[in-house]
Amino acid sequence: MTISSTTRGGEGSAEDALRLLESSNTRLVSIFGSVDESGTQRVHYIADVNREYRIINVRVAGGLPSATPGSPAAAWYERELHDEYGIEIDGHPDLRPLVSHTAEYRFLQVQGVGVCELPVGPVHAGIIEPGHFRFSVMGDSVLHLEPRLFFTHKGTERLFEGTSIMDGPALAESVSGDNCFAHAVAYCQSVENAFGISVPPRGRTIRLLGLELERMMAHIADVGALCGDVGCVVPAAYTARIKESLLQASARCFGTRFWRGIAIPGGVRRDLSVESACVFGNAVAHGANDFAEMARIILDTPSVLNRFEGTGILSNKNARDLGSVGPVARASGVRIDVRHDHPYGHYRNITVETPHFQQGDVLSRARMRIEETRVSARLIQDTLHGLAAGIISTPVPRDGSAEGFSAVESPRGELLYWIRIRNGRIARCHVKSPSFQNWPSLPFAVAGNISADFPLINKSFNLSYSGCDR
Repeated sequence: MTISSTTRGGEGSAEDALRLLESSNTRLVSIFGSVDESGTQRVHYIADVNREYRIINVRVAGGLPSATPGSPAAAWYERELHDEYGIEIDGHPDLRPLVSHTAEYRFLQVQGVGVCELPVGPVHAGIIEPGHFRFSVMGDSVLHLEPRLFFTHKGTERLFEGTSIMDGPALAESVSGDNCFAHAVAYCQSVENAFGISVPPRGRTIRLLGLELERMMAHIADVGALCGDVGCVVPAAYTARIKESLLQASARCFGTRFWRGIAIPGGVRRDLSVESACVFGNAVAHGANDFAEMARIILDTPSVLNRFEGTGILSNKNARDLGSVGPVARASGVRIDVRHDHPYGHYRNITVETPHFQQGDVLSRARMRIEETRVSARLIQDTLHGLAAGIISTPVPRDGSAEGFSAVESPRGELLYWIRIRNGRIARCHVKSPSFQNWPSLPFAVAGNISADFPLINKSFNLSYSGCDR
């Protein structure tokens, strides 16, 4: 199995996997199941050990010992295994259904004088996707929050099965619409890693442009949405205008607003002319400057700071224990970034600045996005100035068999694709969304706050229902 120069893995036992997860300097990345050609169930454990991805493949015969008591981040992965593969997880503290909505689900009940339950959802006002939130409150204070998700479970991983490897990017782009290019690149890199294919330098640099533009647009929109949640409507409208200007520049220069249809296994479909590179660079520079000025105004507005500062704190310990990723983790002092820790594509040739904060509150998560937008704009300009020459893609085998995986740093954090290819078609595809990793940490940030601040805290995490449910 060819994956990357920084990946090790192979067959092992469940005990081997648990020892790996419980060792120091180890971070859980994903746990998922598959069924091989002989009909044998397998469980795959992927961990980050000292900036090296390691994978252990375990043949399942009966149940598995739970990793959750020693690694709390494993809880949802093991519940999903139990739901989808019927695997008994011995010693798991909570095997209530996660993905399945066919069985009865009992929410945790907080008891005591004056404690009330406040149900929200799953149907919400507006156009957001469904999710149920059960609050246990005393007065306005939240004692406990339990989310119930997977109302939009699309079975995307199953839809991949039987698909040709060249048709996979379209499915990957549908997993989470606002991060569609990150999903497409992660999928394509998993194919390339499986076959040991190197994307041409120009193709790698164009991919970086799309990945960083997508990050910029996501972060700019998120900061504006946070302002909208506290009634500061001018920045909300202003950031929407900046995002739209970037979308229009993307359409002019690349023929697509959201970079759908650009990434393919082996490279990209669209090249960039000298004239378009100039237009694109100017648009990014103007957008970044406009946003920086608006961000300064936002952070100097007392009414905004009053709502942001000290609200929705996710402690460093909880972020680490639950394996949080992306801006959510970095705002709580957990310095992880796939671009820096496991560089891929053109990121191998550059240095990526990784901002971080310690407070873990709404303000820190807003500042993370502001700082990362600045970094993304600089990366785009540097890449445009040194844009590689040559072809933009290389051929990929259409009928081979292999396995591999890839991780990229999407706007929400570490996004992983693992695929098994048989005769040019996908036999199994696993998608680890950063939202799946971060949803369990949201209740810890909400507890102790007032219920009226939940929309703001939730928005500061900006987790994808669709990406999580996949």
